[in-house]
This record gives sequence, structure tokens and C-alpha cells, in this order.
Amino acid sequence: MTLHYSRFFGIRSFMRSTVLTGATILTGCAGTPGPSVPFQQGHSIASAKAAVISCSPRAKKGGNSAVAGAYVGGILFAGILGPIIVYPVQDDIRDSGEASAVDKCLADLGYERRVLTAEEVRILNQAHGEHRRIMLDHLVSGGSIESYSETGA
Repeated sequence: MTLHYSRFFGIRSFMRSTVLTGATILTGCAGTPGPSVPFQQGHSIASAKAAVISCSPRAKKGGNSAVAGAYVGGILFAGILGPIIVYPVQDDIRDSGEASAVDKCLADLGYERRVLTAEEVRILNQAHGEHRRIMLDHLVSGGSIESYSETGA
């Protein structure tokens, strides 16, 4: 979300810089990763899916904690304007907190987030059924689309 700074132009100079700094920091925390797969050498999509399911309950708490932290941080950085800055981006902050909580749980299980390239996403979106599952197995276990193509699968 783009934060429109023009509404802050009436604030004294030092307050404006504080608000802009706080807004930049808070919106920077709200980035969520793109399409990805959990990666762990030697594992399959089935084991990765089971790990994600076991870690999913942590998402809600992580999202709520991120939003609460953003409101507290907003107040510390921008005073009374902090909640006004956080409110429009709280959904993004929650999404980022949820993803981080699940990532941490998966890391505890030995997985890493492997962000897929645009080409990998395109190819996966075109694949169906068993072919898609085999490609996902290959990516989860550490392979790439290039190495998948080399196997002749």
C-alpha cells in the first residue's frame, strides 16, 4: 500500500520527519514473501504439506503479535499519529506476521522458504495433476526448473 504523505504537510518540520520515518519503518515491516515452497533436502511435497499444516496454528498468534507491535511502535515513533499510520496497513502487517510465524515454525522443523522465480510460477501454473506434484516434489527437495528439465521428467 502506498502511504500518501501529503496529508502530513501541515505538521511542524520535526514532527513531519518523525511521522515519515515511522511510516517508512512500519510499512517496510509489512512485506510478505511471494510464491514459495518449503525447502528441505530429501523431502517431498507431502512431508512439506504436513509440516505447513502442523505450523499453521501459529499463524494467527504471529499476525496478532505483529499488529500489536506495530501499534506500539507507531506510538513510540509518531506519538498519537502512530495508530493513524498503522491502521491502513494493519492487514499487510498481519499477513507478514503470520508468514513469519509459520516460517519460524518450519525453520524449527528444518525447512527454509524457497521463493519461486517467475518462470517457476508460470510453469507450475500450467502444470496439472501428477505432473504438477512431481515438479513440486522436485522443488521442495531442492531442485530447480532447469534441473527438472534435465531429468527428462
